[in-house]
Amino acid sequence: MIVVVVSARARKGGVASTIHLATLAGVQVLEEGGNAFDAAIAVSSVLTALVPNTGDLGGDAFLIAKLESGEVVAYNGSGKSPRGFDAEAFLRERPKRGPQSVTVPGLVDQWGWVHENFCTMSMEKLLKPAITLLREGFYPQDPLLQAIERERKELLGIESWNRTYGSIRPGMLVRLREKAWVLEQIARHGPREFYEGGVAERVVSELRAQGVPVDLDDFKSHSGERAKPLAAVVEGFQVYELPPNTQGHTTLQILKTYETLENIKKREWSDSKRIERYFEIVAEAYRYRDENLADPRFMVKSESELLSDLILRGGSRGAVHSERPAEGCSCDTTFFVVADRHGNMIGFIQSLFYHFGSGVVASEILFQDRAYGFAKGRGVPNEPAPDKRPLHTLSILLAEGEGGTYIIGCAGGDLRPQIHTNVFINILYYNESLQNAVAMPRYILTDWDGYRPRKAILELGLNASIGGEVVVERQLPSSSTGIVHALHRRCDGEVILVADPRASGVALPYF
Repeated sequence: MIVVVVSARARKGGVASTIHLATLAGVQVLEEGGNAFDAAIAVSSVLTALVPNTGDLGGDAFLIAKLESGEVVAYNGSGKSPRGFDAEAFLRERPKRGPQSVTVPGLVDQWGWVHENFCTMSMEKLLKPAITLLREGFYPQDPLLQAIERERKELLGIESWNRTYGSIRPGMLVRLREKAWVLEQIARHGPREFYEGGVAERVVSELRAQGVPVDLDDFKSHSGERAKPLAAVVEGFQVYELPPNTQGHTTLQILKTYETLENIKKREWSDSKRIERYFEIVAEAYRYRDENLADPRFMVKSESELLSDLILRGGSRGAVHSERPAEGCSCDTTFFVVADRHGNMIGFIQSLFYHFGSGVVASEILFQDRAYGFAKGRGVPNEPAPDKRPLHTLSILLAEGEGGTYIIGCAGGDLRPQIHTNVFINILYYNESLQNAVAMPRYILTDWDGYRPRKAILELGLNASIGGEVVVERQLPSSSTGIVHALHRRCDGEVILVADPRASGVALPYF
């Protein structure tokens, strides 16, 4: 099997993202003297213009970064359910889309925190490429067109989506001037305009008219927060992940438990026993996630207890079925990496949860359906409630070791902990370069009974034969196993940026 990896090697830094114009916007900021944080806002905003289905202004975001000082910082840019959220009705109806699935968006707030604390350029300059695209028009790229066709049947009944995005066709010059106006107001007055000013008033009014139980106070009270990354030592690497309300803890659990399996981790990469044992660890880690992880204000376990539980003991394997098996990746997220000449490195992720989120559109902005991330019943920390952050699928892996620093992230939904660990295990135990680690065939568990694997995806070229009742799907590399973007800053200063061959991403260097 021949796989072409989109990668770049650079002396100073660069960008890898899911679409060419976003990558280019970030590199241009770096070339004009901006730092990685300046570039990140430019990239993020262009992504909201060109692939809004994966992360619009109405969605959430997170980041993890290593600063030039060596400090690792993180930010939780996720929003809460509205105070008018009806949890009982939500449990009865379990809406995947529509007005009852909307939570307060956090992406624009994250821009504000980044800009206030780290940026050197004006917000007007950083948002200009996205504003120009939206106001003057752009031809829709394949990722957006494909998403429209794939989701059309499910979203056609939501009038605001049908009017704004359902009408887009190949070759059509798309202008979204209302969204351009919103970005212009943010550029002039700052990101809080989206939550407190005239923009907020307009957006909330449109959302309420469509049945979203949100009010202006929900927007005014929103604030993301700087987060302390979870950290663990794995095979000599200091590995960081995002804390709850994300599932970053699950990634660390898989890695730390796998580390204990001396007789397994030394087997051949494609050995079926190794992969089957990996799947057992995954099933148990997901069970732990669904029983324990949530908005930290509602969790029973403390951070110290979470860290003491990183190695799974298998005591209840088979006793409890995970509340929700991992959902196949619909690539409903966009992740990118940036590095600059100063030594700053950023992993930045933004999402609407499902493609086009709730489907509800206000001022040409798509709003997320993150409420669907709440548990399906009562009795767990992640049970639905007003004014509460749902359990979030978004997370980012950062690792520091003898070979330098890695940042690995992806579109992948529930599968994200497996995608992160697939790639990092290739580096840790099989000494693969970042490019090869991203390109190698993936093995992803998608359904299980207790700790016993039932269904998995094995990409073509992986010859393992999983026993038992597992139904194995063999397929060519495809976005169903995630879309990874990653970087590696070597100790000698070389920066390697990688875009996953499973999609149309682009990595560009800055020399």
